[in-house]
Amino acid sequence: MAKYAIGVDIGGTRTKTGIVDLEEGKVKDIVLSPTEKNDAGLFISGLFSQYRSLLEKTGICPNHVSGIGIGAPGFVYDDGSVDSTFGFLPFMDLHYPLKHEIENKFGLPCKVDNDARVVALGEAVYGKGKGIERVLVLTLGTGLGVGLVVGGKFETRLPYAHLGGHITIATSDVKCYCGRSGCLEALVSATGITDAASRAGWTSVNPEISLTAEAIFDAALKGNKVAVEIVSLFIQHLSTGISNYVTLYVPDIIIIGGGVAGGLEPYLKKINEIIYLKPFSTYSFRIALSRLGEMSGILGSAALFHN
Repeated sequence: MAKYAIGVDIGGTRTKTGIVDLEEGKVKDIVLSPTEKNDAGLFISGLFSQYRSLLEKTGICPNHVSGIGIGAPGFVYDDGSVDSTFGFLPFMDLHYPLKHEIENKFGLPCKVDNDARVVALGEAVYGKGKGIERVLVLTLGTGLGVGLVVGGKFETRLPYAHLGGHITIATSDVKCYCGRSGCLEALVSATGITDAASRAGWTSVNPEISLTAEAIFDAALKGNKVAVEIVSLFIQHLSTGISNYVTLYVPDIIIIGGGVAGGLEPYLKKINEIIYLKPFSTYSFRIALSRLGEMSGILGSAALFHN
């Protein structure tokens, strides 16, 4: 019986490929590479090289690998083709047959789903959502990913809500890449935080502090006035988004992951104590931070082969 699966997490700048022990939920080893965005052939051959490297490094026999799971940034059809990446991966923007190409090259089964959905699956199977019925995961990175898992499975057959970060939650002149203004994604992602700092003249006011979400959160804890204002507005926008997701998805737990999550630890109690609308009188949920960290995408992609 195959015990392992390959998990591929396609990021905006890096692609992380790992080999996962499906029983233990452990990443045995990973390989990182810059994400090839324009040439499909180079993308596929690069993944194959990473796969061979992982087998060589770990000594795991190919016969013990169930298949290759991939989290892709876009809409994924039943046949494993990818669509609508909004320019993040131009060669995948229109019905690119990713599953077909991978299976032809690797000679292994391949399963593909939306990247935010597989992160949610990883959290539900191996993370803080394990054993919880309705698990909603918000991935705050370069953008905002939204994924829901119910009873250990995706609630819908296809990732119809893959643009769930584009709910309008503020009257704002802040433009999102989707073309609209006031999107939650444009306000609470790492990009949104640094953009807010830039608008506040961060580099001229704080020339000694780098313009990153992590640095801004650190500066806020030290009392930096501009940073405190940015983080306060961030929490306001995030809690508004959570209120909307609660009424839409009625989760038992909301897990926040991605690169921004680390800065939220000091504010988690405050975010949990905000009064959210209850869909029914006995309803309750909690907000937690991911413990899978940067491995969540790899684990979630591999978990497409779990059980």
